[in-house]
Amino acid sequence: MTLFWVLVTIGVYLVSRKLSFKWASPFTNVVFLSTTFLIVMLLLFEQPYDVYEPAKDLITILLGPATVALGLPLYRNLPTLLARAQRAISAIVAGTVSTIVVAVLIGTALKLTDQVLIGLAVKSVTAPIALELAKQLQGDAALAASITVACGILGAMFGPLMLSLFKVTDPFTRGLALGTISHGIGTAQAATEHPLSGATGGAAMGLSAIFTSFLLPFLLPLLF
Repeated sequence: MTLFWVLVTIGVYLVSRKLSFKWASPFTNVVFLSTTFLIVMLLLFEQPYDVYEPAKDLITILLGPATVALGLPLYRNLPTLLARAQRAISAIVAGTVSTIVVAVLIGTALKLTDQVLIGLAVKSVTAPIALELAKQLQGDAALAASITVACGILGAMFGPLMLSLFKVTDPFTRGLALGTISHGIGTAQAATEHPLSGATGGAAMGLSAIFTSFLLPFLLPLLF
């Protein structure tokens, strides 16, 4: 069954990618479509998630090399990144702080529980870092990971649309925004727009994770 679900996942990804290229829309985002298709198939075959989990574990092995591969566009665009490094770092710090503050304040206004607020606070870093941060902050690691992945998908779906609405067309800036707010999923989306967007998205993803790790333990008590 593991091989079957691995092949199904690859097939679903290829179909989603083809649909994404043919009909560009937030709702044809590859991660969103692939996830939706897989959930529907599990429901249709009446299979519990436990059946799919071994295939997921196998595919997740490729996540490490895929993350390392983000270093290639970084290397190729290094002169451009260094030339605008000061402004880029300032923007990433501002984006990191603002996304935490806004998410937690909105959650507080909606009277969400502390566990959800912690999940919202770590939502913009990659899932492994979000897990560890949530544990350190006495949060629910599984909930934090779920919120992180959901926010990454939503950011990749609607982030480019919002940037276009505000007439943000510079590939460098679009990559910074998507990498800062929606980590690896946003960076993957940015890479489909322009190689420079993928490079700046990768840099933003890494630096925002570092800044969040240092800032959050001091910032979060001020917001609760």
